[in-house]
Amino acid sequence: MSQDSDILAQAKRLAGKAKTWADLSNSLFDPTDGLVARCFPDPARRRAFRQSETYAALHSLVEQKMRKTGVVAGSQPTKSGRFVIRLPRSLHAALEQEAAAEGTSLNQLVVAKLAVQLSTAVASPAPRVRQRSRK
Repeated sequence: MSQDSDILAQAKRLAGKAKTWADLSNSLFDPTDGLVARCFPDPARRRAFRQSETYAALHSLVEQKMRKTGVVAGSQPTKSGRFVIRLPRSLHAALEQEAAAEGTSLNQLVVAKLAVQLSTAVASPAPRVRQRSRK
């Protein structure tokens, strides 16, 4: 089986599982985790692949899913649970050190810190704003 036919077979499986066209598009074309990026980690080979009939077939799969799910309704991808954030290097380093000291992953440490903050925010009533007395 050639690489192009293998990619197309994988894309068809992904199309069958995707709930929306946005989910399918992300699974195929995400620059980090998408099928195309995984199959062609080299940017020059990825650019060359974009000129192929197989690449056009991937877009056709997305268009077919778009017709099924609707342009607007299908534009909302399902939530993956993945959340990317940019941090100052100093904060990133401090969190990594804390995670290492706790014997846990950076991800688990940050999830725990967020969960504690959310539970505190939900448990405590909203701060009341004091109004100035009028004299």
